[in-house]
Amino acid sequence: MRRWNLLIALGVLLGLSAYVYFVEIKGGEKRQKEKEEAEKVLPFKTEQVMSMILTHGSERIRLEKVVGKWKIQEPLQTAPDNDAVDRLLNSLQEMRISHDLGKSSDLASYNLKTPPASVELSLQSAPKPLRVLHVGDDAPTGGGAYARLGEDGKILIVSGTEALKGANLFSLRDKTYFKFDPGKLSRVKLATGKDEVSLVKRDGQWSLEIPVAAAAEDSTVADFIYALERLTVTEFVDDKPAPDSLKKRGLGAARYRVTLHGEEWKSDPQLQFGETDSGSLYTIRPASGALVKVSDSIEAKLKSTVTDLRKKDLLPWARWDMAKFRITGALPATLELKRSGDQEWDRVSPSPGVLPDDPVDLLLRNLTDLKAAEFLDRPSAKTGSYGLEQPAAKLEFWKKGQAGTAPRVLRVGKSDGHGKVYLKDEKWPSVILVQEESWKKAVEQARKVEDQKPKAKTAPGASSTAQTAPATP
Repeated sequence: MRRWNLLIALGVLLGLSAYVYFVEIKGGEKRQKEKEEAEKVLPFKTEQVMSMILTHGSERIRLEKVVGKWKIQEPLQTAPDNDAVDRLLNSLQEMRISHDLGKSSDLASYNLKTPPASVELSLQSAPKPLRVLHVGDDAPTGGGAYARLGEDGKILIVSGTEALKGANLFSLRDKTYFKFDPGKLSRVKLATGKDEVSLVKRDGQWSLEIPVAAAAEDSTVADFIYALERLTVTEFVDDKPAPDSLKKRGLGAARYRVTLHGEEWKSDPQLQFGETDSGSLYTIRPASGALVKVSDSIEAKLKSTVTDLRKKDLLPWARWDMAKFRITGALPATLELKRSGDQEWDRVSPSPGVLPDDPVDLLLRNLTDLKAAEFLDRPSAKTGSYGLEQPAAKLEFWKKGQAGTAPRVLRVGKSDGHGKVYLKDEKWPSVILVQEESWKKAVEQARKVEDQKPKAKTAPGASSTAQTAPATP
């Protein structure tokens, strides 16, 4: 009897558990899901949407999905900002009904007689079409804005309508000024009036061609190029500007012209920039010919001169990219050093030995400090007047990964008598003046490296981690 009571109790417990699980838990989840679905204003999946019509007062914007891509079809045909379209669709999905006020004939009280914002979505493979959503004033009690579905729907208070009310042609339009890949550029021309600067990229490095052949500062050129690539339209002024309109804004003969050359184009695109206007710069959008505005922060880059773009460092590569270098003439004997791993250098001459990295790194830092104080772009044909035909010193540099290639060579001449020394990079025609004090500092450190005692070689079988005995006081 006791066993039967236990079995009955167990059966009741299992029944209650099943009831709680299937009715309360699973049923509760189902009811919650049904409640959430009922609160959705526009039930749809983003991939179903094939077209969207937005109306804001007299402005009507129609977007259509063409071969899987969104296109703006009205009020003009142009490319959209795909991220902005996706954000808008997601916000429409997230709108919820917070209150149902029932039907009312007094639409004016809710600003729904002539609603300031409406949206109509056309869906693919939908069981029934979605009704047009009209949005009116914000509800004074909070919780959202007054809205109505269709022309005879109930008055609702809907949350999450901010994106819909804020959407307009400008917010949905692609605002990219000019799309290009900076990595595919091989030449850039920058013209300001009659002045022109031409840059060319060879072997991954930028150099100046016009008005002088010289090394360019790669980071400065990259900043200029990426500033152009990131440029966005701040205002669409006129999609089909007349010549007089362009002339009025400094674009008849543009103040600034940038010509790009690269593998992306059959003909070189030219970017034209005109007058400034309240923090903006007038320009012609290359892809469409539209008159637009961009931020005038780009103007500082457009004003770049040869001096701004020119490389001032004389070391041909960063010190950590050096595989070997040689200094001749500055010391009694030639100093030649070759990198050996990450922390050591082989001193090839004058006395072979392995040197620690620190003193050599300091020497390379001193050489990095040699910067052009002045350029002589039209030097005398007789370089002897600068002490460069028979230089006082010669610096040769080899880059990592370029074994067997000729070194980059710097010749060091005489003092100009005013605290500077003449130098010449054999790759370029100009003569350079550097501060004599910087050169003397580099020579002094070279002398210390020359005298540096080599590291002791570890005996075969000896532990490389063995500690040395402390020095005797």
